[in-house]
Amino acid sequence: MPNVVGSVAAHARRRYVLVKGEVMLLRRVAVGGVVVAVLAAGCSGTADTSTTTAPTTSTTTSVATTTTTTAVATSQPDTTTTTAPAASDVAIVGDDDFVAHTRAALALLESEVPENYAQVVAHIDTVESVDAGSGMDVFTKTFRVGDVTAYAPGYGPDDQVLWLAGTIVHDACHSRLYTDGEEYIGRDAELACLIDQLAALEMLSGFAFENYISSLIEGVDDPGNDYWNDPNRHW
Repeated sequence: MPNVVGSVAAHARRRYVLVKGEVMLLRRVAVGGVVVAVLAAGCSGTADTSTTTAPTTSTTTSVATTTTTTAVATSQPDTTTTTAPAASDVAIVGDDDFVAHTRAALALLESEVPENYAQVVAHIDTVESVDAGSGMDVFTKTFRVGDVTAYAPGYGPDDQVLWLAGTIVHDACHSRLYTDGEEYIGRDAELACLIDQLAALEMLSGFAFENYISSLIEGVDDPGNDYWNDPNRHW
């Protein structure tokens, strides 16, 4: 997922709306030069089959549809794990740094984009730190966040909080789609959640990431852009 691969001299802010699975560009405004490094987008919805009652559907944290894989147990380092409620009723599971980082992302959503925050609280019960393999377990409403997704390597602390906030919005979208009985994985679901993520980033002035998410939306049908089908999700 997040890897710095280059920069651009100008930043374009775009707004999109999803109509019957298609993206419509509503507005394009040029804004002053911003260096943009490519990072992965939010996660796709995942079904966790660690229980005996649900099939395993695991998806990526980055860009468009989903991938079906088997659940893989990951080893955890011998560190103290904290389970803490956020200011909301969202529980956070991870070490102290992860708890503080996630609380900051949730607080940012609550203060700046309350509508998105309401969706998060309604559709995510737990944010849990994992080494890799980020994704949304829609059956337990648990967003599992890999280190790369949580901390956006190469970016400063403020941008890292912005990035995590955007991915939380993205995966709350997958959970909401599942709850509403809609298709929560696949190309159209991923596209809808990318649009939610971009809208939140625009309101949060997440300039460092807007161009990248916009490029994923515009290239959702590009065969080389189907990160959600990648079985080796290092993020």
